[in-house]
Amino acid sequence: MINTQMRETEAWLYAYPTWQRKLKNLRVQLNDYPRMGYEFVAVASFAKGRESDPTYEAVERRMEIEEQKIRPLEFKVQLLENALSVLTEEEMDLVRLKYFEQKNNAITWEALYLSRRAFFRKRVSILEKLYEALGGDGAIIWRGQTGSTVHS
Repeated sequence: MINTQMRETEAWLYAYPTWQRKLKNLRVQLNDYPRMGYEFVAVASFAKGRESDPTYEAVERRMEIEEQKIRPLEFKVQLLENALSVLTEEEMDLVRLKYFEQKNNAITWEALYLSRRAFFRKRVSILEKLYEALGGDGAIIWRGQTGSTVHS
């Protein structure tokens, strides 16, 4: 049976491809967002009698996107990529099929020429290895998180 820490690690593996796509899309949007490419120049403009600075608003929006969306995703992606580097090529094949391509267990163990029993043992071994590579019980990434919040 898999414990809570393994489930959290597994949730990160399932979320990883989504995090990568989301990160890439946020960067594209950030680069293409109107007025986001301009440098900040403090010039006041007035619209309908109120002071408004669209350049400042664009810079503020850019910083908000970077701080609240991009940096947390970059942090998670980088942590997981570092942890994945401890796996062997054979272990990465299992991770790729099971978690990134989300193939069902039977397809995965058949593709890897594993017995059902060997597949589940290897899966648990990989999850333990990744959990430790992510920092184990002492890692701050697990504090205050439940399995449902890991998918953010």
